[in-house]
Amino acid sequence: MNQSILLLSLTFGAIISFIVTRILIKQAIKYQIVDKPRADRFHTKTTALMGGIAIVVSFIVVATLLQLLPIAWSVITLLGTIISIYQLFNNRRVRAYISCVTTIIAGVATLFFLYGENVFDQKIAWLFTGAMIVFFTGTFDDKSKAMEPKVKLFFQITAGAIAILIVGTANFLPPVISEVFTFFWIIGVINALNLIDNMNGLSPGIAAFTALAFGLFSIVLFNNHDTALLSLALAAVLFGFLPNNFPNAKIFMGDSGSMFLGYILSMLGVMLSWETTSIDISIITPILLLAYPIFDVTFVTINRIRSGRPIYVGGKDHSSHLLVKYGFSPKYAVMMLYGLSIITSFITYYINTLDLGYAATAVSIILFTFIILGFILTKLHDKEYMPSEEKEEVIAGQEIEDITNITNITPNVSKKYNKVQ
Repeated sequence: MNQSILLLSLTFGAIISFIVTRILIKQAIKYQIVDKPRADRFHTKTTALMGGIAIVVSFIVVATLLQLLPIAWSVITLLGTIISIYQLFNNRRVRAYISCVTTIIAGVATLFFLYGENVFDQKIAWLFTGAMIVFFTGTFDDKSKAMEPKVKLFFQITAGAIAILIVGTANFLPPVISEVFTFFWIIGVINALNLIDNMNGLSPGIAAFTALAFGLFSIVLFNNHDTALLSLALAAVLFGFLPNNFPNAKIFMGDSGSMFLGYILSMLGVMLSWETTSIDISIITPILLLAYPIFDVTFVTINRIRSGRPIYVGGKDHSSHLLVKYGFSPKYAVMMLYGLSIITSFITYYINTLDLGYAATAVSIILFTFIILGFILTKLHDKEYMPSEEKEEVIAGQEIEDITNITNITPNVSKKYNKVQ
């Protein structure tokens, strides 16, 4: 593709994303699809939800302009998405559900009609089909705020099955192990991107820099044309969305956006360097580029288990929150994590150009950095969520003192009562 056309398409995608996001802010507030401040959330003012719609719509438009998606599929999917969202905004849940299912089925039928027996060769179209399942699931959760985790997991598994059966798996592993590994990779990255969506600009910003790295690596290191275009398109759309989400959020992308991004990024990783049967240093590239989301979900999971709290319940115990407790402002905490992600990407690039010994040393540096960060933040976590023995002794002593006071007061009250009698 001509470089001028590519640059123009990416710029257009960023502009479309920005404009659609602005429109959604007004509509979300109008229909009261908002996220209000809660004890387990970091934001302090009511903020519009459904920013994920702008990301998905813009991404489909750009991918179509780059000839990655067939026009017929894109038109049907976009129309179906608009109708579904309209029904959901107006609290017509059953109609919205039917519309979502119809959109997915119509899109699949279009692929069979267009490509016939070659339909399963259209990997990117099937990638988007799975992504739309995850997106619609997140959209319903954003609206209801009451979807059970097992329901979300069911649809994540459904989308993951499409990706594994049609799009691709980690071919450097034996057949069955490959499918199982890819399955847990997809589910893990979906939920990792969802979990780090806990502070203005964090999840979409990390996703934008990761997608940009995927795109550049696809061109420079792996000569993977389609993955490069798809990654750069996603990065452009996210950079168009970010001004409305960071540093002062006018809209959140919600589960519809974070789950969609997790699904797409997980499969971009597979398409980048895992569709090879050879085992070399390049296979760790997707893991390193997604190092921060993986670190945060691991950090939170371990500490919630240590403190006896449910893993799936929200809270202010993420690495980003603890950086704020450490003294950073929310803005600079997020920018610090952006910087960490960018530096990790640079080191990952050089890892792919070094001999094995030097590459192992560079990987060790990344791993050591995250271990040190985890150790420092765990100290802050324990002060907040795991009271020390001294605090427990003080509390126990206070309880004994209160019981003693009550015992002393009771006879006096009894005497006064008898006098009144």
